[in-house]
Amino acid sequence: MLGEGGFATVYRARQISLDRDVAVKVLDRRLGERDLRRFRREVDAAVRLSGHPGVVAVHDRGTLDDGRPFLVMELCPGGSLADRLHRDGPLPPGTVRRFGVQIADAVAAAHELGVLHRDIKPANLLLSRFGLVALADFGIAVLADPGQDHSVTLSMTPAYAAPEMFKGADPSPASDVYSLGATLYALLAGRAPHSPDRQLRPEALIAHLIRQQGAPLPRVPGVSDALMDVLRRALDPDPATRYPTAVRLRDALTALDP
Repeated sequence: MLGEGGFATVYRARQISLDRDVAVKVLDRRLGERDLRRFRREVDAAVRLSGHPGVVAVHDRGTLDDGRPFLVMELCPGGSLADRLHRDGPLPPGTVRRFGVQIADAVAAAHELGVLHRDIKPANLLLSRFGLVALADFGIAVLADPGQDHSVTLSMTPAYAAPEMFKGADPSPASDVYSLGATLYALLAGRAPHSPDRQLRPEALIAHLIRQQGAPLPRVPGVSDALMDVLRRALDPDPATRYPTAVRLRDALTALDP
């Protein structure tokens, strides 16, 4: 077993027909209709994005004999950036900038297809065998199609969520930009922006983060002024003055000195 999430378990497996190792995500049989819809959204989003080097590829999907759906995905043996952060501590600024460009490009591709991820965080960024970082877990992705239910607020990860999401705003490309900015900051600082010094219950954490809205972004030692400026704009609490798209964030990161 590779890991367990809130609604599924991921296994390492061998796809005999193509002689390759894969990751198989199997839905938990005890979950209700809401989580079944989440899983179907993940499948739809991932299939639409397969082929982009910054997105974990989907190879197959189906249903087990007991009715549980499964998803066969690219295996990323390097683990997640959350694993790396826990193991090695904060990453060098040059590495974070490079990863940021890769993921911003993947997020831009998702937005181009009408897909909003809604849960970008270090745990959902996986390292491929080629050393590239790829975006995974579209379990709460919102497909920006007519009639799509956008009320998935409680499924977000509060420490990486855009401030407007706590007010019940509809998700947008700018909210994904905020989450990516928060992720890059965490990779540099070892913790999400404005995170408390101790672990809090979700409700208390959300209240803490709301109180911190508008507070200056703590500077990370060793990070250039230029990179901090990019992060400040990506993390602007006002979506109207934040980078409006992942393309704009990608271009800002690309323009920085390596």
